[in-house]
Amino acid sequence: MRILTTYITRQFLLTFAITLAVFLFVMAVGNIFKVIDLFSRGVPGLLILQVFSYGIPFSLIFAIPMSVMAAAFLIFSRMASDRELIAMKACGISLWQVVQAPVFIAAVLSLVCIYINCNLAPDSHYARRTVLGKLGVETPLTLLDEGRFIRDFPGFTIYISRKDGHRVSNIVIYEFDSKGVKQTVRAKSGTIEADKQNPGKIMIRLFQVRIDQADDQFPNDLSRTKRLSADEYPVTIDVAELMNRGVIWKKRADLTMLEIFRTIRGSMLFTADDFTDLNGLAQVLLDPPDRLTDFVQAHLSDNTLAWLNKFDGSPSRAARDKRAGHALGVATSGLPATRVGLPAALVTDLNRLMAGPCLYTAQRFQGVNLNNNTRALLGHQPAGDALLRLNRMLFEDAYPAFLARNFLSNLKAEDAVVHRMSLMVEASTRLALSLSCYAFVLLGAALGMKIHRKESSIGIAVSLLLVFVFYFFIIIADALVNYPKYQPHLIVWIPFVASEIIGYVLIKRAN
Repeated sequence: MRILTTYITRQFLLTFAITLAVFLFVMAVGNIFKVIDLFSRGVPGLLILQVFSYGIPFSLIFAIPMSVMAAAFLIFSRMASDRELIAMKACGISLWQVVQAPVFIAAVLSLVCIYINCNLAPDSHYARRTVLGKLGVETPLTLLDEGRFIRDFPGFTIYISRKDGHRVSNIVIYEFDSKGVKQTVRAKSGTIEADKQNPGKIMIRLFQVRIDQADDQFPNDLSRTKRLSADEYPVTIDVAELMNRGVIWKKRADLTMLEIFRTIRGSMLFTADDFTDLNGLAQVLLDPPDRLTDFVQAHLSDNTLAWLNKFDGSPSRAARDKRAGHALGVATSGLPATRVGLPAALVTDLNRLMAGPCLYTAQRFQGVNLNNNTRALLGHQPAGDALLRLNRMLFEDAYPAFLARNFLSNLKAEDAVVHRMSLMVEASTRLALSLSCYAFVLLGAALGMKIHRKESSIGIAVSLLLVFVFYFFIIIADALVNYPKYQPHLIVWIPFVASEIIGYVLIKRAN
C-alpha cells in the first residue's frame, strides 16, 4: 500500500505543479498590458518587477483551487481509462484508500490558501496599489471604491454598493456641516469621472435620486426634514489634497481577515483613542455642570474617582502625551501614571454604563442637542446591540468636544447592516475559496472515475466549467449584499457543500 500511496502522491503533485504553472501563466498574460504601460511611462524595471510580484498572491487565490480540481480529475480519469482502478479494487483496495493521499494534500493546500487569502494576498494587493499610487498610475477615481463607507473626504461619507468602471449603483452620500448631517442623498445609479477642467475634482452624476435635507434652523427636528426627489443630481468632490499627499486608502480586498472581523464587529465600545480631550473630560467629571454628568460621576468606580483626583491635565503634559501616543495599559517611560490609568478606568466605567439600560431621560438630557440619527434610533426603543449603539450615540451627543464619534453613529441602521453584510460576504468568500481545495479534490476524483478520458484538454475544460459554477455563486452573493434578509454570506457555501456531497456520493457508488 505504501508503494501505491507514493505512486499516487507523486502523480498528483506533478500534475498539480504543471496545471498551477499553466493557470498562473494564463493569469499573468493579463498583466502584460499593464507592464507595457509602465514601460512607456519610463518606470524602472525593478519597480515593474515589484508590482508584478505583488500580484502573484492574488492570482494564487484562484489558481490553486483550479489546479487541485484539474489534477484530481486528470489523474483519476487516466487511471480509470487504463483500468488501474479496476485492478486496485480486484486486489481488495478501497477507492477511499486510493484518494486518501490527494485528499490529505488538498487539506494542506487549504491551510496554505487560508493564509494567502486572509493575510498575504490583502497585504500584497495593498502594497501593489501603494506602489502604483506613488508612480501616479492610481487616478482620483480609485479613491471611490465599492463595498465600504468612504470617510476620507472632509464633509462627506460615501457608500457605493457596486462599481463597474465609471458606472456605479446604489449610492449613499452623507453630507455634513458643523451641526451634523446636513443631508442624505440616495441614488439608484450614477457615473463618476474626473473633471476635465480640474483633475483634482471628481464629478459624480446621480440618477433616480432621493434627498433627505435637514432644516437649517432646526437641524435636529425630524418633522422638519425635507424629502426631495430628482431624476438627476450632480455632486463635486475635491480630492486634490488627498492625491498630493499620495494617500492610498484600503479597499475591501486590501483588508486582512482580522481587520474585516474587527470592522464587522463594529464595536461601539469606547477605547482610549476615543478621548479627544482627556483634560476637558476629566475637569467636567470632577465638577459636574449638569444632571447627566452628575449621573455619570455617581456611577464611576472608586478606582476611577481616585485617578480623577490625582489627574494632572496640564497643557504641557497633554502635548507630550499626544506625541507619545495612546499607551493604554502599558508602562511607558516619561508618561505620568494618571494619564495611563485614568483612560483605562474611564473606558471600563463608560462601557459598563453603555451596556446597561437606556441612558436617556428627558430630565437627564435636558439641554443636550441630539443628533438626527440618535433621535430616530431612540424612537424605536432598541434593545441588545442597538441599545449599546444608542447609548454610545447619546454619550457622543452629550460630550462632542471630548469624545470621538464612532463612524457607525453617522449611518442609518439599514446602511450599517449593509456595510457589515458586504464584509461578511467578503470573509465567507475568502474562507470558501480556501476550503474549496478540499471539496474540489473529492469532486475532481469522482468525476475522473466517472469520465474515462486520457485527454488533458477535457480535464482542463471540465475543471474550468466547475470552477466557474463555484465562482458564479460568489457573484450572486456579492450582488445580494444590499438585501441582508437573503443572507448572501451563506450563498457562497452552497457550491462547497454541494461539491462535498456529490464527490462523496459518486466515490461511494464507484467503490
